[in-house]
Amino acid sequence: MRNAELTPAEQALTAAVARGHDVDLRTGDPGHDSPANAAAWGPGRAVRAEVLAGLLLGDYDDPADKPALRLAGARITGRLHLAFGEIGLPATFRDCVFDEAPDLYQARTRFLSFTGSVLPGLVASNLQVEGDLRLTGCHVTGEVRLRSARISSDFSLNGARLENPGGTAVNAEHLDVGSNLLARDGLRCDGEINLTAARVGAAVTLDDARLRAPDGRPAFDGSNMVVQVGLFARRMEVDGEFSLRFARVSGPLTLRASRLRHPGRRALHGGGLNAESGLFLSLIETEGYVWLEAAAIGRTFNLDGARLRNPGGVALAGEGLAVDGALLARGGLRAEGEINLVDASVTGPAHFHGAELVNPGGAALTANGLTVGKVLSLCDGFSARGRVRLPHARIGSRLNFYGATLAAPGAEALDCRRLEARELALRTAEPVEGTVDLRHARIGVLQDDARVWPDDLRMDGLAYEVLEPMLPAAERLGWLRRDPDGYLPNAYEQLAAMYRRLGSDADARHTLLAGQRQHRATLPWYARFWGHLQDVTVGYGFRPLRAAGWLAALLVAGTVVFSLVPPPPLKRGESPAFNAPVYTLDLLLPIIDFGQEKAFNPGGGTQWLAYGLIAAGWVLATTIAAGLTRSLRRA
Repeated sequence: MRNAELTPAEQALTAAVARGHDVDLRTGDPGHDSPANAAAWGPGRAVRAEVLAGLLLGDYDDPADKPALRLAGARITGRLHLAFGEIGLPATFRDCVFDEAPDLYQARTRFLSFTGSVLPGLVASNLQVEGDLRLTGCHVTGEVRLRSARISSDFSLNGARLENPGGTAVNAEHLDVGSNLLARDGLRCDGEINLTAARVGAAVTLDDARLRAPDGRPAFDGSNMVVQVGLFARRMEVDGEFSLRFARVSGPLTLRASRLRHPGRRALHGGGLNAESGLFLSLIETEGYVWLEAAAIGRTFNLDGARLRNPGGVALAGEGLAVDGALLARGGLRAEGEINLVDASVTGPAHFHGAELVNPGGAALTANGLTVGKVLSLCDGFSARGRVRLPHARIGSRLNFYGATLAAPGAEALDCRRLEARELALRTAEPVEGTVDLRHARIGVLQDDARVWPDDLRMDGLAYEVLEPMLPAAERLGWLRRDPDGYLPNAYEQLAAMYRRLGSDADARHTLLAGQRQHRATLPWYARFWGHLQDVTVGYGFRPLRAAGWLAALLVAGTVVFSLVPPPPLKRGESPAFNAPVYTLDLLLPIIDFGQEKAFNPGGGTQWLAYGLIAAGWVLATTIAAGLTRSLRRA
């Protein structure tokens, strides 16, 4: 284009480009120069897009002059068409207004900046930038299309305002950024940011960003994204889904103090996420659920002070979550809805000090098959209104409920079936409202407090080595009787075995005797009668001295009576001399024969006494034999 056909602004720009000088068409009045007032700008600030294209795609004879296009305060008329172009100089547009979306499809350039400008969109798929691409402070009212683009240095969206309601504001699928992706300083975006399978060589920064896509589309889609240094999204606000599905972040990933709203849907989608240096959701607020199924988190998963809200549903879905380090959910964490950690694993400790889990009528914490390498702390003000489910969980150290409050009235408040833990502290702040299920759990040391024993405690198959405090059997038996399933032989056997290991044989016998008495109540009348006989006579074999006492009493009674009224001999002259004590023993002991019983024939009342002594002897012998057999079987 000949120089005579150019406007003064275009002539000035043409002269400045060769030497890399600035062309500033602004007046110096901030209000008037704002791109928002571009309609009031005069024709002297207009630059035709075809002129710009000719300058950007031109050849410059003397590269030593460092050619560059630096334009400020201009209105670009027409479509800037640079598709497939080789732009050999850096281009900077500051506070400019574009009537049409620039087309840089498959173009190649050294540096490109639209700082503070207004654009109806940007077409730049497969664009290659050897330096920075800057949309800092831009106002874009259409789609920024950067699919498969490559930016060797930084890509900046700091302070930008992107508007494409109901559609995609930034389409950067497969984008490759060599250094940082910067979207902080109050970025506002109404529409989806799509960074699916993008690669960022350094950090992604979204601090203080405001993202909105309330129509059910993701506000931020970073699925399969790879970030080499870290992702920082502190104090961010999102209306819609924030997705990092199957993303990999080599450094820390933090959403500290951010607010994510997507009621009834996924607010944060991190399924399959790999956060190698930790995931930090401390002080986060969510409406909707956090989805972290099969995610892998290194070092720390931090939920301290978080507010997770999805009433009646799942607040945190972490099935199969793997944390190679510590899980921290302290400092006033409050979850309205279920926290699901089924088959999750934590190699270090998991702390829920002071956390509040609220899901009345449902499960507050579901952690079937959870594995924790060290301590699992649900204590120091921890409260759960809803079921806490830990069946088949494996705790490497201590499971601690000290000072906790558990409430699920009419339901199973704590399910620890087949739990394995070296130590279980069930010293809750108050009695558990609901059933505690410890069936078939395997515990090293079980700590509890008689003042807060739950009303319903299921213990069939429970195995433990030590109970703390070491209460006498008379007090500890009240603990066993809280099982709603009634008499369970294993529970009494387990308690007696513990007393024997600790050298308290008397408490062991007392426990087993109490078990027999409880078992008796479940038998038919004739078995209960026989049980009463065993109890009265020998205490089911656990009171052998009682049988000796009965034997001595009957021996004395028989000796006295038969001494006063000796029975006549069966054959006079052939019978041995009558001996009342030996005769009585002969009647009482059914196996031993002293020759007295067969030699004399009592009559009248003494005959009935003899029958009674014989019957008593058989009862005593049978009950003693049964008791000894039971004792030897347990020994």
